[in-house]
Amino acid sequence: MLSDWSDLRTILAIARAGSLSGAARTLGVNQSTVSRRLQAIEHETGERIFVRASDGGFEPSPLGARLVAAAEEMQAAFDMARAALSGGEMPIRIATCEAIANAVLTPVLPLWAVEEGGRFDIAVHDDLFALPDDDFDVLVTPLESAPEDMVGSRIARLDWGLYAGEAWLARHPAPPAGESLAGCAVVAASGSLAEVEAYRWFAGLGGVPVASATSPLAMADLAAHGVGIALLPRPVADGDRRLTELPFAGLPSSDVWMVARRAAAERPQVAAFLKWSRRNLKDKARPDG
Repeated sequence: MLSDWSDLRTILAIARAGSLSGAARTLGVNQSTVSRRLQAIEHETGERIFVRASDGGFEPSPLGARLVAAAEEMQAAFDMARAALSGGEMPIRIATCEAIANAVLTPVLPLWAVEEGGRFDIAVHDDLFALPDDDFDVLVTPLESAPEDMVGSRIARLDWGLYAGEAWLARHPAPPAGESLAGCAVVAASGSLAEVEAYRWFAGLGGVPVASATSPLAMADLAAHGVGIALLPRPVADGDRRLTELPFAGLPSSDVWMVARRAAAERPQVAAFLKWSRRNLKDKARPDG
C-alpha cells in the first residue's frame, strides 16, 4: 500500500532518472533517503518496484510500470491545477543548447506568444541528456532520430564548417581541403556534444585535441584566440569576424529535432506547441532557409 503522493513522486523520480542518485537530485534529498523510501514502498507492496537493467540502472517492474503511469497522470493533474491557480497556463519549458537557442529558437519563438498567446521558457544546458525528465517539457537538440521513449519531429537542418582564428592561421598552413586534420591542433567536443554525429565525424579526422568544451560558443571563442581548428554551426560562426572558414570537403549537416516524453506530449498545451513548431520552425537553421 502506498502511504501518500510522496511515494508516487519517489517512484516517478527514480523512473525518470534511472538511478537513485538522479532521483535524489530531482527530489532535493540525499541518495540514502531515496533508497530508504523505495525499500519501505517495496516492503508495503510486497513486490519489487524496480529491477536492475543491463547497464546497471533502474527500470520499472510490471507493477512499477503501472505505478509510474499513475504518477505521470497525477503529475499532469498537479501541473494543470497549478496553472489554474496561477491564472493561466504554465510556460512551455524548452531545454536546448546555446547554439540551437540562438540559431533556431529565438528568431521564431516570439511568434508563439503573438499568434497563440503562449508562454515559453528557454533553459540552456551543456549536457542535455543528463537532465531529469521533469526539468523540461520539450527538448531541442541535434539528433539522428527521435529516441524510443520520445515523440517529436525534425524542425531544422544545421550546417557545419571548420573554422580557425587569425593567430592560428598565421602559425600554420591551412590543411588540404577534403583531407584529414592529422597533426593539426583542434578544439574537441565534450559532454553530450561529443555524441552528436557531426562531432563524431570531426573526431575521426585525426586532429590533436588541445582543448575541449561542451558549448559551440565556447569552442568558437577558443578557435578565435588561436587555440586550434573548431567544428562550428555556420549560423554561430559566420557572423564572427574573428573566425575564418577553412575549405574542406564532405562537411556534415545535422537534423535538429524537437522531442518530448510521451506522457508530456499528450498534454494539450505541449501537443499544441509541438504542432505549431512543426509548422513554424521547419528548416529555420539554414542561412538560405
